[in-house]
Amino acid sequence: MGASSYRCIALLLLCLCLGCRQSGEAMATGEAGGEVCVLDSALLNYRLVNYIEVLPDSAGRLSIEDVTDTSTQQAFQPYREYAGTLNSHQWYWGRVRAVNRLPDGKRSTEWVLYLSGNWTRLEVFTRDRQGNWHTEPNGTFLPPGEKPFVPTTRGNLVKLSLPPGEVQTIYFRGMAERVSLPPSFHAYLQTTDVFYNKLLKAKVSNAVFIGFLGMMLLYNLMVYFLGRARSFIYYSGYLLMMIVYACYSGSDLSDWFGDRLFPGQPEYYSFFKLSIFIGLMCYLSFIRSFADLKQLLPRWDRYFKILVWLGFPLMAAFVAVTILSNFSHAVEDWTTVTYIILVVGSCTLLLYPLYRTRDKKGAFVFAGVAVISLGCLLSLLTRVAFPPFTLVYLKAGVVVEVLIFSLGLAYRQRKQIQAREQADYALRESRLLQEKQRMEADRLQELTEFKTQFYTNITHEFRTPLTVIMGMSERIQGHAEEKQLIERNGKNLLGLVNQLLDLSKLESGSIAITWIHDDIVGYLRYLTESFYSAAEQQRIRFMFYAEEREIRMDFDESKVLRIVNNLIANALRFTPSGGKIIVHASKITQDGQPFLRLVVKDSGVGISPEHAAHVFERFYQVDQNHEAGGTGIGLALTRELVDLMGGTISVSSEVGVGTDFEVLLPIRADHRVPEAEVTPRRPSEDRPELLVIEDNPDIITYLRALLGDRYSIHTALDGASGIEKALELVPDIIISDVMMPEKDGFAVCETLKADERTSHVPIILLTAKTTHEARIEGLKYGADAYLTKPFNKDELIIRLEKLIEVRQQLQQRYGQQDAPPAGTEAEDTFIQKLHGLIHDHLDDTTFGVAELAAAAGLSSMQLYRKIKAITGKTPSRFVRSYRLREGMRLLREGHYTVSEVAYAVGFSDPSYFSRTFQEEFHNNPSHFINV
Repeated sequence: MGASSYRCIALLLLCLCLGCRQSGEAMATGEAGGEVCVLDSALLNYRLVNYIEVLPDSAGRLSIEDVTDTSTQQAFQPYREYAGTLNSHQWYWGRVRAVNRLPDGKRSTEWVLYLSGNWTRLEVFTRDRQGNWHTEPNGTFLPPGEKPFVPTTRGNLVKLSLPPGEVQTIYFRGMAERVSLPPSFHAYLQTTDVFYNKLLKAKVSNAVFIGFLGMMLLYNLMVYFLGRARSFIYYSGYLLMMIVYACYSGSDLSDWFGDRLFPGQPEYYSFFKLSIFIGLMCYLSFIRSFADLKQLLPRWDRYFKILVWLGFPLMAAFVAVTILSNFSHAVEDWTTVTYIILVVGSCTLLLYPLYRTRDKKGAFVFAGVAVISLGCLLSLLTRVAFPPFTLVYLKAGVVVEVLIFSLGLAYRQRKQIQAREQADYALRESRLLQEKQRMEADRLQELTEFKTQFYTNITHEFRTPLTVIMGMSERIQGHAEEKQLIERNGKNLLGLVNQLLDLSKLESGSIAITWIHDDIVGYLRYLTESFYSAAEQQRIRFMFYAEEREIRMDFDESKVLRIVNNLIANALRFTPSGGKIIVHASKITQDGQPFLRLVVKDSGVGISPEHAAHVFERFYQVDQNHEAGGTGIGLALTRELVDLMGGTISVSSEVGVGTDFEVLLPIRADHRVPEAEVTPRRPSEDRPELLVIEDNPDIITYLRALLGDRYSIHTALDGASGIEKALELVPDIIISDVMMPEKDGFAVCETLKADERTSHVPIILLTAKTTHEARIEGLKYGADAYLTKPFNKDELIIRLEKLIEVRQQLQQRYGQQDAPPAGTEAEDTFIQKLHGLIHDHLDDTTFGVAELAAAAGLSSMQLYRKIKAITGKTPSRFVRSYRLREGMRLLREGHYTVSEVAYAVGFSDPSYFSRTFQEEFHNNPSHFINV
């Protein structure tokens, strides 16, 4: 055997030894493994699923040292051949081997490993040249701030260093913790250049798409604020939600905000999928508004409205499912897909009926819905049937649809401008027609005003001779029956003239309604009270009762007064002695509208059916031969007044039994004054004291409601107790009825005016007596005003205010420094009496208010009320003012010093005298010496 042969054998043995050594090293380090992925192109995205080996770790206790042990290495199985079931909430190990064989491998040593997003918890193990293992945390639920490599938050990314020519083994350990999302061993490997190029293209594409939507959003918002059309705001909402979802699906939201929005819980970004629901709801609302579905296709409009409201429970379901499934998109997407299918399917079904309408706006909706439906369908197919999932088709459909709808909105806006121009033209034409009609109406108004003025003039012409006739009849001596006949017929004629005038005003529309919102039951009690005495004189039983304690409604007091007066006066006229009249008020409901039902029922002569149908006609007389027959004006006027307030009146009658008149007035609250507009009540301490002497509780209740916010009201139920209370309180003003038990109103007036404690108090007499004799008698007894029931509330309020004003003017006169002023004889005498009492004790420093009251024979309270009412001053101020005036008189004489004057007029302290003197006369005492 030659030398060359020995050399060959030695070389072979050396190779065998080296091979055995390398195999031993491999076995020692546990790196025996499966197929190696050869990386020989820098432009490829390598799928590693065919190279990955799987090792279940059901107990979750294996470490990297355990896994790389020789005995454990044999347990790894190729993922393609793995027969077991991959389960959630279980640990798995993965192993993959790769070698960098790039031609310029030294320049391309940095690679990016992409692992499936199904892994919520993940650890990646790599070994350096010294053989040390490095662990890199990762996982979908791991906050981005805790990951070493985060170029984007989408997926689980690991940056690797793969030197050329060396086989690198990468281990990873992970768990999937979401429902229906088992572990996925799909992984990809690419150079950093390829990774960043793809990432840049994706970000730029998404930015262009979002920028386009943003510009269209701004455009629609500007157009909305210019025209306030709802279609633009709905479509703006749709675009905004598309922008939000595009930012979410492209990971822009999590990239921008990272840990700042959901620190420690990146899975919460899934809630941004709610933008799908809100966007679709805005989309449906836009279609309803833009296409005018309510007018065009009412049933479809109602269906779309239901679809919009369905979005709210589906959003709630999405949130619940998301939390219960631990943010598993495999489960939560069913709610979003369900709503998408419902909306897209409904919009697709709408296309045919929309097409049949031939509406031009519908054509834009047709095209837009068709395009977006197609894009949505293609994107869904990539999700379900033809992966990988992509939103390219949906985005393309959105872009085209936005352009179509933007053109449609522009078209609609142009049509609206044209419609406004046509409306302006029609308005100008209408105004010309209205001007013509106005001129005609003015002509008719002038004619009506002429007729009204004619009636007014006639009325005035009648009133003048009637006044003369009635006035002269009073001057006739004797002939009492003739005078009574003249007066009665004169009054009847004057009433007829006034009714004719009212009918004329109603016919011309010149009678206005003065609405108030108040309790009409209390007002009716007050009105009917004045008829009791008249009924008693005719020996007729009269009664008013109401089923409700209070009914607050809109009504006109003067109109209700005329209606009630006419109906009750009519009943009194046709009811014989011994009969009865009942006025009944109640509340009823007809067709959902509440009404006040007022019935005036009498037991009079009755009306036959043939006459009852005509009683509301003007000048119709039921029985001209009846001694109480009317003129046919009163009931006609009553019907007109009832109609004016929106009510109805009817009559039912039976001859010999009686007649019922029924009035229905609608109960409304259109003129109720809001609490914010109600005039604040005057504080009780600032209100004048008002004493009401009245034996009828209903009148007292009415006066309290009418005057309670202006006066502090005290009451007495008869004349005797009224006198007692007046002397005790010394009120600012008194309202008294005339006809009362114990003492009547005339006696009250006479007694209080004669007593110096109350002589200054104004008294208003109220009575149902309307004769001139009764009025003159009341004024003779010293009454300041005399009002007949039912009185006008405004007249009463004004009378009270004016009498208070007169007393205030009197206070100003009596409050002047020079006393006594020109006042009434009783008041002058009272003031002079007080001055005399003070003068008698001028130098007595102990003589004060209590001593003055005792000397005047009054209580301290009576003195206070009397002096305050007459002079506006308190008694102490009144006494001090008199002492100071006397002091001025002494100073002007020039015989005394200031201190001597102070002691002479009852001041124990000259300094206090000087100070109060300065306040009273605005000059110090020395200024008046020898003046």
